[in-house]
Amino acid sequence: MRVVRTGLPVTELLNELRKDLQNEKLEYMQRIPAPRAGERYRDVVAELFTKYGAAAVYILLKTPEGEKRYTVLARYDWSFGGFAEGWIVEGDTVRVFEPIGVSLGQFSATLEEFGDLFWKTEQMLASRKVEQAGREPY
Repeated sequence: MRVVRTGLPVTELLNELRKDLQNEKLEYMQRIPAPRAGERYRDVVAELFTKYGAAAVYILLKTPEGEKRYTVLARYDWSFGGFAEGWIVEGDTVRVFEPIGVSLGQFSATLEEFGDLFWKTEQMLASRKVEQAGREPY
């Protein structure tokens, strides 16, 4: 495994994730922690962050070209403030992005934005499955 320090802030990782979540070629998405039926992903992550002052999310995305594994870790300490860091594993390469400082407001806004993106992506993937099932012979 090869580790590459990108020198880019973790916001660039989030930009890449945004783009990948909207990719028409996306075939599969998995998130950990995974919400249970009736739960919203953003609420699960927010609860971890609120209870423990830290939240880690892992996102697996698969396309015909391969898979990417995103990891984002956010921590908050009332004395020092917050920061977020992350990395992407693609093939045998780990791209590490630089940590940035985050406020609670920034964390909340980002969580809401990505919660909406995940929901839209799930809807797109589910619609595609229904479409494919309708085309399959009995």
